[in-house]
Amino acid sequence: MNLIRRSLTNLLPVFLFALPFAVRAGEPANSTNSPWSKIIVIGASASGGFVLSEPFGGTNTTKCKLNYYLDAAITAPHAPVKNYGTALLFLSPDAMGAQEIIAATNSRPTLIVAVDFLFWFCYGNAGTDAERARHFETGLKLLERIPCPLVVGDIPDASSATNSGIISPSQVPSETARRAANARLKQWAAARPQVAVVPLAEFMRAVKANAAIKLHIGSLPAGKTRALLQADGLHPNPRGAAVLSLGILDALTKSQKHFSAAAVDWNPDEVFQRGSKQAAP
Repeated sequence: MNLIRRSLTNLLPVFLFALPFAVRAGEPANSTNSPWSKIIVIGASASGGFVLSEPFGGTNTTKCKLNYYLDAAITAPHAPVKNYGTALLFLSPDAMGAQEIIAATNSRPTLIVAVDFLFWFCYGNAGTDAERARHFETGLKLLERIPCPLVVGDIPDASSATNSGIISPSQVPSETARRAANARLKQWAAARPQVAVVPLAEFMRAVKANAAIKLHIGSLPAGKTRALLQADGLHPNPRGAAVLSLGILDALTKSQKHFSAAAVDWNPDEVFQRGSKQAAP
């Protein structure tokens, strides 16, 4: 894992160089009033896709990207969902997070999905809970630059992922720090009507426990949900990405009434099948 981290670190200047091209290019304003018309994903590895055997990307990694399953679930007319999320975000959340937001807002989206954007503003190398709290505020400040509706996830307990070596124990916040971050996010979102919060922490808890997951329509039974997570204990596999996408859209349509639930196909099997087909090379 240390070799992978060093290799990924070498890619940081490339990423920071590449994103501004998306910023400079610009795009025309939307020609429709539909809130679904232009959706952009930002965030870390759950959004951008990550597979341990493909640290630099590959076919299996592409199949884990959230945008394909959001595309597959949304039945209302919309442009293909763009994805600026990246597994490299952990290398420099402040700089890379800012780049993602600049690139996304420059495209004049009608919706931004940032389900795991805040993860590395709570996790990561920090000495104290107070340092983590200050860094979390930095992440919230970055999100305040977004002028359109926003879906953001809360902070899950990923401590069990240290068993696979995908994250180190020193990167894991204390339970006190994690709970404080989620309380702060709840307070922050309550003051911003355009923000919907996805209970990512509850999703991860249920998946790791192989417990039932309630969907917008129906549920996934206990004993079937651990299969939504990869062996590393942290990242969703393609079917998990499909279910997570439906969780994102559920939180959105419940919070933002102009995003109609009727514009979503709530069948996880159909969403998985269509999304996988779109992600295929």
